[in-house]
Amino acid sequence: MRHAFKAVVRTTTVPLTSSLATLMATLGLLAPIGGLVSFGTVASAGVLTGVLAGALPTEAHALDSTGGTAPFTAVTDTVGLGGAVAPASQGTGGSEYGVLVPKPHTTPKPTSHKSSHAARQTHVKPKPKAKPKTPIKPKPQPQPKPQPKPPVPAPASPPAGVPTPAQTVTEGAVFPVIGAHSFGNAENRFGAAREGHVHEGQDVLASEGLQVVAPLGGTIITTAYQAGGAGWYAAEHTVDGLDFFYAHCQASSLAVSTGEAVTAGQAICKVGQTGDATGPHLHFEVWVGGWQAKGGYPIDPLAYLEAWEASGG
Repeated sequence: MRHAFKAVVRTTTVPLTSSLATLMATLGLLAPIGGLVSFGTVASAGVLTGVLAGALPTEAHALDSTGGTAPFTAVTDTVGLGGAVAPASQGTGGSEYGVLVPKPHTTPKPTSHKSSHAARQTHVKPKPKAKPKTPIKPKPQPQPKPQPKPPVPAPASPPAGVPTPAQTVTEGAVFPVIGAHSFGNAENRFGAAREGHVHEGQDVLASEGLQVVAPLGGTIITTAYQAGGAGWYAAEHTVDGLDFFYAHCQASSLAVSTGEAVTAGQAICKVGQTGDATGPHLHFEVWVGGWQAKGGYPIDPLAYLEAWEASGG
């Protein structure tokens, strides 16, 4: 192995003039020009060993590769190479020949560093979920108390000068509906409120198709049909001066015509619900001074109906 001898030896205690001269003489021209020396050749001559052993002091400095110096202690090469070498632990190098080797790379210890994001993330307990609110049940509104039905008013007495119910019975008057019937309630009474007007007669509730007859003899003054009101109807002027009106007759059931003379108990029509009616019944009216005539007016017919019903006519 060939090495470049780059070490320049200098003494630290005594001058080395004579030793250096001897060394230079031994090495010849190789040292000044930096030539390579075969350590095997020099060792076989036995010259370098003796010179270095006797001439070099025990403490010297070797130039390292960076241009600085490092102290080392001279030792004898045990394999006969001679000369002094720097221990592996000296200088900036690491080999026994003073060749510099890089220091082992030391991995820097990782430093603990919390990112700003991690630092901001602190442990926060989750907020408890709010319990759903129980819906408040609305308070029940007080229901209005049902109003009692108004009592059925008593039949009004006929005005003075008008034939009384009893007088008509003596004249042979009969009840106008043949069959089961009733007078209903306050809504069916004379004078009950209606949309835009008042009830001008008395309803006789009965099954549809029952026969309707004239209570007293007289003359038929009109028959006709009114879609939004009376339906099929007939009007009669009686022998004692009263006018009778029959409404809501069954369709095609009219048995009389205008100007026809009739007797008590004669067929007029049948019970129906034509026109503005909610069920089968006879709408019966009693007029004083002429039916729909100027100066004429209706009166409560219930007293007459009750008298005729009681007589069994």
